[in-house]
Amino acid sequence: MRLDAQCADAMTSREIISLKASLEQAEYQHALFRCALAAYLEALAGVERHVFEPCAGKIQGRPPSVAAARRRLAKAPDERGFAEARKELDGALQTAHDFIRRELAGTVELAEVVKLLEETAASLQRRGSRHESEFLDVARGLKNAAEREDLSELRQQILSQVQLITALVEEMRRENRQIVEELEREMQCYRRRLDEVERAAQRDPLTGLANRTSFERRAQEMIESGVPFSLVLIDLNHFKRVNDVHGHLAGDELLRLFAERLKHQLRADDLAARWGGDEFVVLLPAPMRDAMARARLLEQALGGDYQVNTGAETLRLRMGLAMGVAEHRAGESLEDVLRRADQALYQCKGSR
Repeated sequence: MRLDAQCADAMTSREIISLKASLEQAEYQHALFRCALAAYLEALAGVERHVFEPCAGKIQGRPPSVAAARRRLAKAPDERGFAEARKELDGALQTAHDFIRRELAGTVELAEVVKLLEETAASLQRRGSRHESEFLDVARGLKNAAEREDLSELRQQILSQVQLITALVEEMRRENRQIVEELEREMQCYRRRLDEVERAAQRDPLTGLANRTSFERRAQEMIESGVPFSLVLIDLNHFKRVNDVHGHLAGDELLRLFAERLKHQLRADDLAARWGGDEFVVLLPAPMRDAMARARLLEQALGGDYQVNTGAETLRLRMGLAMGVAEHRAGESLEDVLRRADQALYQCKGSR
């Protein structure tokens, strides 16, 4: 009877040790999984913050996002949750990629930026697949460790896997920072190039003043907002004679010099544009009386002698101006106030 009791006590001790080892191993596995999950969620959040959010307001319809997938995965981190998160990340990256391609369609200067963004997206997917394989290797190592009966070997094997996954998570964090920084640099370059193209599309290429389209947009905004303004139409007297006698190079240089003088006369809220040929228009946020006073100052500053360098010779040309001023009236369209300014301009030309 005493021998049977001792055997029973020995079996109970072995069972307790085995149970304790299993519990410790389960705790390690759970800690490792939570660490890996946190790193994956952090990577998704980084891509959301630095890739999708900057272009969300510019994409029509539903903007790309993995926020919902990230929340679901945090609540239910199972195999299905990881698969859905990967699928939504791929789809969101494709949406952002398609948006950039549409925005840059036909813009030769930005072709290089598109290529770099495509390479970055492909690199992100490749790196994600590689790390997924490494996580599976760690999982297999933990499974093998669970089959060991010797407690010291079990501890040693788990410690080895902990070191592997710690190094893996640190590598993912480092690579994630590099990827996000690379994407951020390319997005900044893209935004800068796009701003340059947009500014160029709003300017007259010869004079650097606003073009007709951007001027009409600004005037229409002021009409819709109810801000009072006046227009000053300016015509260069006998400009055709300059082209006929001295050539179009001289005429172009004269227009550039005139535009430079005009820019120096503008205030912060004024807008000047080349209306076409040798006609210019200035928008003044002022009533008629103030606009007339400004027009007289413009005539004094812009008229007179110009030193025109054609490359072959330097010409001294005297240029006179004709001006027409009109104040926008309530209920008028832009065409209405332009028509009245044009009539005033021709009255001025006829009186000289």
